[in-house]
Amino acid sequence: MKSATKEKRVTIADIARESSVSSSAVSSFLNNREYGIRLGKEAQLRILEACRRLDYRPKNDYAMRRLYPKLGDICFLINSVVPGGLHHQYYGKMLSGVVSSQDNSAQSVTYALFDREIDYEKEPDKLPPPMRNGSSTRFIAASAPNPTLVRQALKNGFPFVYLGHVLDIPGLCCILPDYAEATRMAIRYLAKLGHKRIAYITGPLGEGLYNILEMDRGFSEGIRETGLKLSQEHIYHCESHLGEYSREDLAAAADYLMALNPRPTAIFCLHDPAATVVSAHLQSRGYRIPDDVSIMGCNDEPAAATHHPGLTTIHFPLEEMGVQATKEIEKQISLGIPEGRQIIKLPVKVVERMSCGAPTNRNHENEPN
Repeated sequence: MKSATKEKRVTIADIARESSVSSSAVSSFLNNREYGIRLGKEAQLRILEACRRLDYRPKNDYAMRRLYPKLGDICFLINSVVPGGLHHQYYGKMLSGVVSSQDNSAQSVTYALFDREIDYEKEPDKLPPPMRNGSSTRFIAASAPNPTLVRQALKNGFPFVYLGHVLDIPGLCCILPDYAEATRMAIRYLAKLGHKRIAYITGPLGEGLYNILEMDRGFSEGIRETGLKLSQEHIYHCESHLGEYSREDLAAAADYLMALNPRPTAIFCLHDPAATVVSAHLQSRGYRIPDDVSIMGCNDEPAAATHHPGLTTIHFPLEEMGVQATKEIEKQISLGIPEGRQIIKLPVKVVERMSCGAPTNRNHENEPN
């Protein structure tokens, strides 16, 4: 009787020969320990390809998920200062897109917070648990970023997509609405209605966040493209705390703009929550929307539709961003993490409601009747 032969176990030495690197380099990479060895991306990719060709099955769960990322979860990350966390409707929509795009019932999506202030490259032991313990192998992040978190994840070979922000980090895919086109589109829409004095409530002066910078750029370009005059007194910079704008500051912005002579006939706000506060405050002061002034927001959040009057806004494709992020993650698993940064801008559109109209004679008065 022919004796059964045991299947040969794949060893570190086998992987080293197959990938043309040293055994110590393979061990360093698989165990996520440098041991004084720094591997370039090309060598890392050769190790991964060799392990997969040889069907290497490490006993370490972390190494197993690193070699075969589809075995791990997708982790959705937002920073710890987002009010309400995933209950925040802006990020909840993005997550909804990620969840809806899962085509395998065995796959799961987890959620974790990160701290904007921690240097994760210096303190990797403080990484969010799904990244630290390797239970998640694919990461999608949103909200104001921490670049050290992204660099640490990419260094460990994890596919990473950022939603809504752009970071200058090689290997990172960034998916976002076309912010500059959003403000250009808003100005074109208001100008077509006949508005010639359009005010803009934006973020703090000197704000470095990509989305605010792009929206500010789009506002200036939209004014020039429509042949209107760019007036600095019609631009109000709100101070923010942890990315939020206080009702008091937004009310002050509305009062300041409506006290100008001549005053603006339309006010565009950087997002819908700001626009609804401005609209409600002006109505409490006796102004009629849109007879005295048109109000327009951005994002198309649910509150925009239920506000009185319904808020005209720019729709951001938040759920579509989540769906696209999943596609890009899967592409990175198949083709590897790209060398350069990738930026994908999704189209935006105007959603017309009742808060905007053509200028009337009342727009030229300094106080409501």
